[in-house]
Amino acid sequence: MAAILAGGASTARAEDAKAPAVAELETITVTARRREENVQSTPVSVSAFSGAALEERNVQTASDVTRFVPNVQFDSAASESGGGASSQISIRGIGQTDYVLTVEPAVGVYLDGVYIGKSMGSLLDAVDLERLEVLRGPQGTLFGKNTIGGAIQLISKRPTASFESYGQLTTGSYDRLDAKAAVSGPLSEAVRVRLSGAYQSRDGFVKRVTPAGEDTGDRQGDINRLSGRLAVEADLTPDLLATLMLDGTRIREHSPGQILVKADETAGFASAYNAGLPGGVCLAGAARLTNPFCYNSQWVRPLASLATTNAGPNLSNTDVLGAGLNLDWKVGGATVKSITAWRKVKVDVLQDLTASPYYYNFIGQRIDTKQFSQEFQLLGETLGARLHYVLGLYYLHEAGSQAFPVELSLVQFMSGGRIRNDSYAAFGQLTYDLTDQLSITGGLRYSDETRRFNPQGQIIQGYASLTPTPVPGFANFVTGAFGAAGTPLFPAGWYSRGDTSATPMVSANYKISPDVMAYASFSKGMKGGGFTMRYFPPVIPAAGTDPNNIVSYAGPEKASSYEVGLKSELFDHKLRFNIAAFYTDYQDIQITYNIDPDGPGPIGAFVPVLANAASAHIKGVEIETSAALTSWLRLDGSLGYTDAAYQSFSDQARANYPGLDGFKIPNTPRWTANLGGTATLFDDDAKGRAQLRVDYSFRSAEFKEFSNDPTLYQKSVGLLNASLTYRTPDRRIEASIGATNLTDETYIVSGVSNGGIGYAQAIVSRPREWFVSLKYAY
Repeated sequence: MAAILAGGASTARAEDAKAPAVAELETITVTARRREENVQSTPVSVSAFSGAALEERNVQTASDVTRFVPNVQFDSAASESGGGASSQISIRGIGQTDYVLTVEPAVGVYLDGVYIGKSMGSLLDAVDLERLEVLRGPQGTLFGKNTIGGAIQLISKRPTASFESYGQLTTGSYDRLDAKAAVSGPLSEAVRVRLSGAYQSRDGFVKRVTPAGEDTGDRQGDINRLSGRLAVEADLTPDLLATLMLDGTRIREHSPGQILVKADETAGFASAYNAGLPGGVCLAGAARLTNPFCYNSQWVRPLASLATTNAGPNLSNTDVLGAGLNLDWKVGGATVKSITAWRKVKVDVLQDLTASPYYYNFIGQRIDTKQFSQEFQLLGETLGARLHYVLGLYYLHEAGSQAFPVELSLVQFMSGGRIRNDSYAAFGQLTYDLTDQLSITGGLRYSDETRRFNPQGQIIQGYASLTPTPVPGFANFVTGAFGAAGTPLFPAGWYSRGDTSATPMVSANYKISPDVMAYASFSKGMKGGGFTMRYFPPVIPAAGTDPNNIVSYAGPEKASSYEVGLKSELFDHKLRFNIAAFYTDYQDIQITYNIDPDGPGPIGAFVPVLANAASAHIKGVEIETSAALTSWLRLDGSLGYTDAAYQSFSDQARANYPGLDGFKIPNTPRWTANLGGTATLFDDDAKGRAQLRVDYSFRSAEFKEFSNDPTLYQKSVGLLNASLTYRTPDRRIEASIGATNLTDETYIVSGVSNGGIGYAQAIVSRPREWFVSLKYAY
């Protein structure tokens, strides 16, 4: 399926092309099947946006595609992560809501063909892109890494054979200052280079206030990012092309725009804290709701206030480095490709949890992870160009550490650990054109994955009072309850699990006419298993027990997906209408949820565990369309419907959540929709070109985490964006003015709830913002 571009071409220099003089839609070229082809002849559910279309829609990061692609939820910050350029993505109801290193994303993010293996560091900026593609459904027979929910590909612009450059400055609300630039051209007849960079800066929009509501001057939710990319392309021989790519991102921000939406004074740790205040002043009576020493609902703020009483740490730093070497060798009628890549992500996060200066709780993340991947592909066609083939081998090695300090008012401990993973895969896909109209495709993937986890360093640190302002007469009744300082939370050592899978796909497509194609497909997907990272209280195996037998591990997820679709381009390329219907049987779903580790007891539902907790059936429909109504007006839109329902739950999930039979799958709105249009106000050689772009997107209600906490229930929301752009007659200068979230909606981006500590925090959306941009291209 194609998310159709209104006035955006698919070529690298689409933004330099003059708008057609007649009403006709642009041709969109994608590489969803590892070869360049018109998206309308691709029997795959793929939405594609050129670089020009992304700029036209004011797309700043990959997460912005959630406004334009049906049945896609792309949150710009994973719950509880505290930032770290993390994301949580769900496509057609399949996703993940945990960011830790032991959990594999359900939706794969690819940068120039390289898989981004972890949530942290996966929120990529949309800078100097040739194209962005979103593939829905299991992907495995064409991609290096298996992904059960779908894939998002960001394809950067390539070096050019002739010199070109551009620079762009943007200012706007919250002291916004963005700068983007790129230069490209030949160094010699055989070598071309492209260098691009971007700086993005915006002040935070969530105020930190005192308990009395006075502004402290501190902010959360700011943007401060510096990124760059270098690509060198060399013709080593007439048939061998080598591309060296280097990229880096430096982020120095504060915590996301988090607001406390629930303070549960009856929760395990919260009630123990309240009991520690002298005289029982926090246990009963209306006075407790105004006593600042007590922890209760007095600390909750409305989302629309854009204010929080967080007074603790406020830090989110991330550094990302990447290097890759692609070789493209044409041998006879085939092409051999090699993609070698290395990536490193370093994250340092500190965030306040409970928004009270007395019941003082915060967590940190110190993450250092590296990945190396190697992919080989053999692509080509034979039998008179009727048989198209893609064969591949893939290897991925991941190693990293996550130090996860949990600093609570009553007890402090270090969570986290180290990982070392290896993934091997062989995959292939064949397409045979039985006739000029009918083609069949078959593919198979075999994966062998080994995951290793070492909870080294998980220890009880102590029972100190962390409160910056001492609480008079406070008694910590928890002191010593979980062991002495230095007690390990879980026996250190490497724990290993291995998984293998074989996942097939078959499809058939039939050209009803040159401009209408129908297709049907079946595919299976697998998401690798993962260890529970967080342990508390200390797990001390009985004498003679092998800890390897009690380490908590969630096995692979599995999905079987059925899809039928129709793609059409009608009325002499003036109307594009695509529709797809799907059904997915989703098994062994990995869910991170909080359990009460000592049963019904004083701690409460505090410890997040990863478990195969449920199965589900998911069905839905996607419609995408575009119309060139006249030479000056183009409309595009999409509509998505998802009916996702749990079918069963594990015994452990039922024991911890007795009411879960009514739970909804998180991050899965039933309806998603988008309607946009581009109106060319004038376009001639004397006056230049002026265009107005308006976009409206809608998402129906959804829960943001597994337990369906009502404080993290996001009602239906609609967003309106608009911009006006003028380009000079020579097309070198472009000026834009626009606004996002014009109706100033406030909604939940993501959130976390913990029944042991007694809090829920929501990451809130950015408010209405205006911007002015000036771009010069040479």
